[in-house]
Amino acid sequence: MIDDAVRERSGALVQTLLDSIRIASVSLTGEGIGDQVAFLRKRLEGWGFAVEVHDTTSHPIIYAEAGPADAKFTWLLYGHYDVYPADEKQEGWRTKPFEPVIEGDRIWGRGAGDNKGQHLAMLGAIATWRETRGELPVRIKLILEGDEETGSVPLPKFVEANRARLKADLCVYSDGPMFPNDQPVLLMGVRGNLGLEFISKGAKRNLHSGNFGGVAPNPTLDLIHFLAEIVDRDGKLTVPGAGYADVKVAPADLEAVRTLPVDHEGFRESVGADPTTGSDDALFHERLMLRPAFNVSGFAAGYSGAGSKSIIFKEAIAKADVRLVAGQDPVAVADAIRAHAAKLGYKGIEIKSLKGTPASRTPLDHAFVPMVRDAVAKGFGRDPFVVPSLGGTTPDFVFTKLLGLPSIVIPLAPYDENNHAPNESTKVSLYLAGVRSGLHLLEAMARA
Repeated sequence: MIDDAVRERSGALVQTLLDSIRIASVSLTGEGIGDQVAFLRKRLEGWGFAVEVHDTTSHPIIYAEAGPADAKFTWLLYGHYDVYPADEKQEGWRTKPFEPVIEGDRIWGRGAGDNKGQHLAMLGAIATWRETRGELPVRIKLILEGDEETGSVPLPKFVEANRARLKADLCVYSDGPMFPNDQPVLLMGVRGNLGLEFISKGAKRNLHSGNFGGVAPNPTLDLIHFLAEIVDRDGKLTVPGAGYADVKVAPADLEAVRTLPVDHEGFRESVGADPTTGSDDALFHERLMLRPAFNVSGFAAGYSGAGSKSIIFKEAIAKADVRLVAGQDPVAVADAIRAHAAKLGYKGIEIKSLKGTPASRTPLDHAFVPMVRDAVAKGFGRDPFVVPSLGGTTPDFVFTKLLGLPSIVIPLAPYDENNHAPNESTKVSLYLAGVRSGLHLLEAMARA
């Protein structure tokens, strides 16, 4: 029955996604945000939701409810309608980012995988249930935010202010990539993310390197040396109290990643290089899910144009993101890095925190895991892996830490979705499998 219902409505389900992708909704610039909110409000009301639009200090949060108020089970569903910026010319897109194109099983366009093709699959399941069966068997509470790509800053405040209204039995939502070869997974957590800016200052003006080289401060070299002193060549943060060695990984988590496969050929094709973990598949997943990672995402210093300039520049700037794991507090990690800079004598380097999202985890053996696993297995026609964590970050902590809920993430985007990069895509087949999974999940929740 579910397969037939989704097959008969596949054209309309896909069209909803295409219509959403055409609305830019870029949180960094605000482009298209209002139009996307209006689009979602109209669709949600048509699907039987009572919809509220809450203004924030940034972009609106859409909150909606549907289903019987006295239902025995309540599902909290989350998604984000904002997308990462897309520069068609500078980045080298093969299609126009906000004009979706279907080629075979692929849907190309910004937001196709992150996150429109994911939350709309789950909403498509709810819409299909209403159309084919009438009233929902459970209460559904929905949060759609417009600031995930810039750190979800307004979301914790919204959740804190609405704790009573957001009471639920389980949070299940879709985000992140699946494993290679369209292998479904259940993610029982996410890594956190700390954004940092390093500003290294020297003289009050740029100096001639012949007249002052060797006697004047050199902020570019200072910053290079500092980064080299806090991170080893493998990307491991070595700062006492915040580093790789300070993280204790639970034996159950290590066991969970021990048998997970790595598609080395697919990785090589997608990335253009081999994994830094070599042939050790367990270490690959341990590093990606269970260990922190330090990345320099930007570095600006000196002159890099044609020819050369003999100048000691007065300032150098670097930006970094630190992926955090369970037990690491973003504020404490930032403070530890500042303290380490002072201890090493880098007085000219200012360290600013740009954003901080804690890691989040739900136990691998939680009682709701079999229910969600079976629903996804039916939706995809193959058993999902149950893994400790997503390598990336979502605001999962607001559900697990602020609301105290178990939270399970079901990725619906392909491994090579290229989110945050040119030529983002998803697959029609995975999108529809997500709809089927959502319908099976509704059936299972009704029996819970």
